[in-house]
Amino acid sequence: MDLKKPTIKVGILTISDTRTPLKSNIDSFDSSGQNLIKLINDSNVIESAKVVQYGCVTDDIDQIQAKMTEWCSERKVDVLLSTGGTGFSPRDVTPEATLGLVQKLTPGISQAIMNESLKLTPMAMLSRAVSGIYEKTLIINLPGSSKASKECLCVVASAIPHAVSLIKDEKEISKQFHKQLDFTTNNKSRIPECVTKIACRHRESQFPKISMKSALNILKEHAVLQYTENNKIKYPTVWIFSTGDELGISKDAHSGYIRDTNSVMIKQILEQDNYKGHVFNYGIIRDNWNDLCKYFEEAFNNADIIVTSGSVSMGEKDLIKHVLKEHFEGQIHFGRVNMKPGMPTTFVTLIFKDKKKYIFCLPGNPVSAGVCTHLFLLPYLRSISGKKIIIHSLKAKLTHSIKGLDIRPEYRRSLLKYENGELYVSCLTNYQQSSRLLSFVNSNCLLQLPSSSKKANIESSTIMDVILIKSIENTYIAPILKEMNLRIEIIKKEAITGNTKNEQPLLCSCIEDVLHLMTENIFVAKTEIIPTSSAMGYVLYSSINSSENLPPFQASIKDGYAIKYGNYWFQKSNIFKVVQVSVAGTVPCCQKEIGDGECARISTGAPIPPGANCVVQVEDTSVETKSSDGKVEITIAILKEPKLFENIRSIGSDISVGQRLLDQKTILGPFEIALLRSVGCEDVEVYVCPSIHIVPCNDNSAYAISHKLKNMLEVSDFKGSIFSHSLRKNLTKFTEQFDCVYDDVNSIIIFCGNVNEFCTVESHIHISNNTRKISLGFGRMFVGCDEKSVVFLHINTCDSESIYNCAHIFILPFLRFITGKKKIISLIKTKCNLTSDYLPTDKFEKAELHYENSDFNVTCFTMNHQSCLVNIPSSLDQTNIKLKARKKTELDAIVTENSDYYFLHY
Repeated sequence: MDLKKPTIKVGILTISDTRTPLKSNIDSFDSSGQNLIKLINDSNVIESAKVVQYGCVTDDIDQIQAKMTEWCSERKVDVLLSTGGTGFSPRDVTPEATLGLVQKLTPGISQAIMNESLKLTPMAMLSRAVSGIYEKTLIINLPGSSKASKECLCVVASAIPHAVSLIKDEKEISKQFHKQLDFTTNNKSRIPECVTKIACRHRESQFPKISMKSALNILKEHAVLQYTENNKIKYPTVWIFSTGDELGISKDAHSGYIRDTNSVMIKQILEQDNYKGHVFNYGIIRDNWNDLCKYFEEAFNNADIIVTSGSVSMGEKDLIKHVLKEHFEGQIHFGRVNMKPGMPTTFVTLIFKDKKKYIFCLPGNPVSAGVCTHLFLLPYLRSISGKKIIIHSLKAKLTHSIKGLDIRPEYRRSLLKYENGELYVSCLTNYQQSSRLLSFVNSNCLLQLPSSSKKANIESSTIMDVILIKSIENTYIAPILKEMNLRIEIIKKEAITGNTKNEQPLLCSCIEDVLHLMTENIFVAKTEIIPTSSAMGYVLYSSINSSENLPPFQASIKDGYAIKYGNYWFQKSNIFKVVQVSVAGTVPCCQKEIGDGECARISTGAPIPPGANCVVQVEDTSVETKSSDGKVEITIAILKEPKLFENIRSIGSDISVGQRLLDQKTILGPFEIALLRSVGCEDVEVYVCPSIHIVPCNDNSAYAISHKLKNMLEVSDFKGSIFSHSLRKNLTKFTEQFDCVYDDVNSIIIFCGNVNEFCTVESHIHISNNTRKISLGFGRMFVGCDEKSVVFLHINTCDSESIYNCAHIFILPFLRFITGKKKIISLIKTKCNLTSDYLPTDKFEKAELHYENSDFNVTCFTMNHQSCLVNIPSSLDQTNIKLKARKKTELDAIVTENSDYYFLHY
């Protein structure tokens, strides 16, 4: 939104006897009105506009006029958009209500909407919508369906700001608009002929295919660290949008549309990677030269790095490269990369208002967009963020052979496992179609495969390069979990008297036993339903199956021509007449049947016309004859015999109705969320992440420890709210504070401090009889659950090292367990040089974990990035360690934090 311009106040008025703003009943939910709000507030479809009024009224003229009069007469809105009541039904009275109020008609707006709507469906002629001006407010009637109201608003959205400025007599803003309009008009001459005349478009890309290494070197040259005045790293703002006439955001996308998943997915990948700059999702931009120019300019005004998906290939609607080069005079550093998927990936720089802008143009296919985000965008952002390791590259042993390599180097979605100290990689599926988001599920890395020109096949057990994109799957069971070296004492409350008694002390136990005791008899699964787009990091409560096919129609894989192919190919002419056009967004039922000798010009993702049974890519064709103005092809020649069903995605080939999408207890990441959104799943049931209240007990050291614990939990993977409460030394005030905290039913309360002070707390808690206190060598923990299902933990230690160990060995695994995660503690086998005569008395030592020379290594006794806890051998082993001086010793490590070398999300 342009802050220099006044905000345009918009009112959305839904007119229907059945629709309400309540989501409780999906059958009556006002999807059209809510979608218009999202388009304006989130996608900024009307420049500088914001929805400030919203309401639903019945199909009654008096009610409609009363609400319109209230909003317009009191200057509550500058623009009033009504949705519904514009048809032929006796109850459809919105036009009559509007005409009874407006003082001036605006027939141009109504005509523009009608003209564009008729291009989409002949049923648009049945609309009676009108528009006009009442007081100082522009009123526009829109249809009642979510899809139609969005399409109609997009037709007139660009003119609304100027219309409002004219109505309000804002001469200066009107002058600026005309100046911008003149600029756009003058620059229309820059539109290249290959865009205005489809017949003149290039049959092959004008950009050479460069290697991945060359592309990364180019990015490296442009990755410049920037600093603030305080000499801190400056993180550039990132602006993301998707392009395509075929994209929709509503739940009820019709059969010619697909849902936009890329913009949200890319933003969430950046968030998952902890990029510290501001990241904005602008939504969807249409494949229109003027719209692209306008919204790119707005992006350049607000951000330094722009990321787009779609419109970068060879289709007639792929305009981004032309817009950036011709309109903004950008420099295209590369326009194709020799890789699969993601070959059309483009990187552009340009100067806008004396500032350099960096544009990453990614392919529109979801898998290609996700892969290229990890291979190009993330390394660039890590580099300008000052990170040393910009690609999470590891080496792993291939578990099977691979045959039939592609001519292009391929990045295949695969599963990386850590087992018994070694990394193994396996391809989960041979179906790696770039539109198939399911190939990302259960994958966590990109397996780098060479070109078939270098190698025909790859044998099993070959050491391969992989790039990590999600957490490593870790199946290693470290001996340390079962080592009986923890002294614990269990104290259990008696069922009858309420007194406590000491059970037989366990002289030795292990981490595994303690975790079992902590979770025993207290876990009750709690769930909630949340929006899918907000579910990143949560755990899925139950499995999800698809309710629809994807694609819902036969779709083209390539830009080219759909033809009717038969076995008589060599007996017929290779000249075909172009009789129709199918672009992404075309409604399948409106297409004509293709006959012999006919073809349809078709774009990637567009529906296959009836009668066609294969698609010939544009590179294998030539233009034979053109129209008199040279704009379109009349006939084309096919230069290479096609194959039956070539370059066609069949109905449900990506996802079929009833197919399992995600299993129970799946951790929802960017790819999982994109998958669910692609089939219209807008809400999911997940495990609740409870609030955590950390309460210090009576002394200053406990107060300091509570803050350290809060900081540790905040940088972990825990999704719930964390509160650190102030110290209350007065018993009465402490009791009042505890009662306040205790009211939060869905919570975990962690007490820090002296065990004697905790007795005061116990008197306020109605503990179940299964509650146990666990006394450990480095501090006492109390784990309990009362009848309100509030969970209690008590840490009786004020030593910072002990609290760190306790948090990562017990508390965080406990939190992962109650939020539904399968993996609650991750251990790996590491190598370390232990040559020091000094060994700490603690069992665990903080260390720096890193990956080099195909091994996980640790550096102990360091103040650098401490990312693991190492199981240090006891003093009895000092002799053996000295004998092994200069040789690396194998040590088990508990991973506590992610590093630049790897990530292990739980």
